[in-house]
Amino acid sequence: MFLLLCLYIQQTNFLMKNRIVLFIAGCCALLLSSCLGSDDNEYELSRDCQILSFSLSNDSIPELSNVVFTIDQISGRIFNIDSMPYGTKLDEKVICKVRLASTVYTCQVMQEAIGDTIFWNTEDSLDFSKPVKFVNTLWDGETTKTYLAQVNIHQVVPDSMAWGIYKEGIPAAAVKEEKVVVFGEGDNESYYMYAQPVNASEGYQLYRSAVSDGRNWTELTVTGLPAGEVRLSQITAYEDAFYAVTTKGALYRSADGQAWTLMENTPVVKALLGAIKTSDDYTITGKQPSALATVVEKNGSFIYASMDKEMEWTDGTLLNEGFPLTGFGNLSYNSMFRARLLVVAGRDKDNKLTNAAWSTENGQVWAMLTDEEATPFDKQEGVAVTEYDDKFFMLSGINEAGKASSDIYLSRDGGVTWNVSDTLVVMPPEFKARGFSSIYVDENDYMYLFGGKETNNSDVLNQIWRGRINRLGFKH
Repeated sequence: MFLLLCLYIQQTNFLMKNRIVLFIAGCCALLLSSCLGSDDNEYELSRDCQILSFSLSNDSIPELSNVVFTIDQISGRIFNIDSMPYGTKLDEKVICKVRLASTVYTCQVMQEAIGDTIFWNTEDSLDFSKPVKFVNTLWDGETTKTYLAQVNIHQVVPDSMAWGIYKEGIPAAAVKEEKVVVFGEGDNESYYMYAQPVNASEGYQLYRSAVSDGRNWTELTVTGLPAGEVRLSQITAYEDAFYAVTTKGALYRSADGQAWTLMENTPVVKALLGAIKTSDDYTITGKQPSALATVVEKNGSFIYASMDKEMEWTDGTLLNEGFPLTGFGNLSYNSMFRARLLVVAGRDKDNKLTNAAWSTENGQVWAMLTDEEATPFDKQEGVAVTEYDDKFFMLSGINEAGKASSDIYLSRDGGVTWNVSDTLVVMPPEFKARGFSSIYVDENDYMYLFGGKETNNSDVLNQIWRGRINRLGFKH
């Protein structure tokens, strides 16, 4: 028995001392049991050959020691859920510390980067520039468990924005105007895409898709709207209904986006500017009421006016010089516990292009945010505005020369100053410059651009583009 034990120890000199002690103890226990003649008691050693803990470190890569690795015992994968920063280099061996189940007999390691296979002593450094495979073998020499360990590193520039066509062919036929409105809540939140065919006398088309989808669209019927008269770009969802204004100043309402009716006893509406959502003001007046902001004509003058959810109207101040009535981009947002509405660029009452940004809290009084003496961006119409990445994001429209731009402008101070985005957040070369796109950002930080036109007279591009800044996807 002693001779056999010595031979065993000599053949397995690469094992850690505690493994040898465990084996000897096991043998002694079995021998003692046999000597005592305990025929009615059975002893079975554990068949656990798992890796119980795992960590990496390297003095040249100090952040590596802070990486938390997940051990998936079912699939046999070891990985870090939170990827290391883009550009991290694992171009040298690192110290790998593992805790093995006490009954693991051997640990064999296969390093893909080097292309070798070794019996690992759990101390030598390993090359993790590519995945490493661990094969643990139990004391019986037959039972094994395999793990594939890898270090996840972000493979894209975190601050760059990746774009691509998400869907094409909606609507299928050529259209001259298009507007997408988001309506509903939760699982019932949907895109409503309104389109005016090239032949305006055909009336309006409507397509709907769940916001959670955006690829599958259902065509719906539209009734009650006067063909060729609606300012399609100004259709607005407010409270529990849709609102649309015509070139003649009539206001229409729909509870479902399909069946529309003319609203009675309303002023002559020259522009439907957008909705101001309700918000809590914790310092002054409590709950801020919502409002539908408009410009109306009264006694030969243009004035601001708002309609509340009870359909009651309140007049505001006279229209500011240079304030846009058509072709503007708008955005409902919150700032300092107050709900606000922003309008940017567009054409004023004299049909002149503008390049200013305006804001209101109630739709009755508006303030110019941009400096009259400055030039934040070219005079243009058909811009698309949204909140994104904690700033205002504006995709340029069509300028005085009738040329569309794909420039992106960012405002970090609530619309006061605007700067062209750098080379990381830009539209890709294959994107056709356009104006009059509808824009929306979903809960996963994807930005969607619907339609748009290359010139004021061209047909709508029947495309839906989707983009996201890479680092905003890391958390999902």
